[in-house]
Amino acid sequence: MRVNQGVDAVFVLSVRSFADRIAHIRAELARHGIEFEFVFEFDANAIPPGLIDRMFAPSDMTPSHQSLVLKHVRTWQLALERNLQRVLVFEDDAVLAPDFAPRLAEALVEAEALPPGWMLYLGRGNNQYVGTRTGPALLLGGLLPATDALVFDTEAARRRFAYLQTHKITRPADWLTREIDAAVGVPHYWLREPIVEQGSMNGRFDSVLDSKRRVRGRWYAWLRFRWDAWWRRMRRDLGVRGGR
Repeated sequence: MRVNQGVDAVFVLSVRSFADRIAHIRAELARHGIEFEFVFEFDANAIPPGLIDRMFAPSDMTPSHQSLVLKHVRTWQLALERNLQRVLVFEDDAVLAPDFAPRLAEALVEAEALPPGWMLYLGRGNNQYVGTRTGPALLLGGLLPATDALVFDTEAARRRFAYLQTHKITRPADWLTREIDAAVGVPHYWLREPIVEQGSMNGRFDSVLDSKRRVRGRWYAWLRFRWDAWWRRMRRDLGVRGGR
């Protein structure tokens, strides 16, 4: 099954001036035959001041953090405006696994049995999570560490958007999604094995939002990402063999 047959829309969050990331994600999704729509609204240098005052409370968030939050919120709004039942969202540094399409299809089949109001996290979680060797495609996940690749249903979008009508934002996108969904009862499911890597984590791109990663450089990110992935996967496999 093609990816676009399993979801009603695919959105990619990017910035108009990010030529390298735009070229990357175009090629990445073309490689998998995925049709998509960019969300370019609310670039950091183009957010109306009145919108900041209306939606955000004072915090240490930078304009770049606020921009990404607003782009994610826009996908919730589009889901409601267009009556989209399932929405797939990528950030522009997403790197898809070779078997992305069949593995996503497997997860979406299991999602059909879930009560309305859910989210699937497709990524590796900054290498905090490496899945299991066998079992169902979906596992009820822990704290969401990133927003690089997500699928949510229209009920999740409705609850989130309703929450923002009475609450101002003080958190970046991953923390915000975590806190809203905990408050409105939207569970997060992780895939048994991740099918997306985050390019700003694996060294493909410099991080836009994390100053520590920028200072350490992309070679450090490349090495650290692969070490963490190997170490956590080895621990998992040892645990399986040891019966734990």
